[in-house]
Amino acid sequence: MFKKTFFIILTLIFFTSCEYKPIYSSYNKSNYKIIVTELSGDKKLNKFLVENLSRNSQKDSNKIVNIKINTPYSKIILAKDAAGNITNYQANALITFLVERNQTSENFDINEKFNFQKISDKYEEKSYEQNIKKNLANSISQKLILRLSIPQ
Repeated sequence: MFKKTFFIILTLIFFTSCEYKPIYSSYNKSNYKIIVTELSGDKKLNKFLVENLSRNSQKDSNKIVNIKINTPYSKIILAKDAAGNITNYQANALITFLVERNQTSENFDINEKFNFQKISDKYEEKSYEQNIKKNLANSISQKLILRLSIPQ
C-alpha cells in the first residue's frame, strides 16, 4: 500500500514539474496581415490557398506580408494494367511563393505529391481530385504559415 501511494505521489510531482509545451506553439500565433497580390496557375488550388491564408491572417496588424503565388498542378499517370488502362495517378503541385516583407523579398518553393487510384466513375473521381487539391492546399498553407512565423 505504501509503495502504491508513494508511486502515485512521485508520478504527480514528476508530471506537474515537467511544464509540457508543444514545439511549434509560439509559431502558430500569426501577427501579420497577409495580402495575396498575384495568383497564377490552377484556379481551384489558388482558391483553397487564399481561403487558408486569409483564415490565418490578422486583419488589424501593422505587419504586412505581400505574397505572389504560382501554382502549377499536374496529374501524372503512374501505372497501367496489362490491357493498357490507367490504374494509378500522382497529383503533383509545385507552388512558388514570392514573399515581400520588411523591404526584403524571399522566393521559395513547396512541392507536394499525392498518389491515388483511378476511380471508374468520372464524377466521383473529379470530386475526389478536388478533395485532394483541398488537402494539398491545407498542407502547403500550413508550411507557408510556419515559414512566415520564423523571425528574420
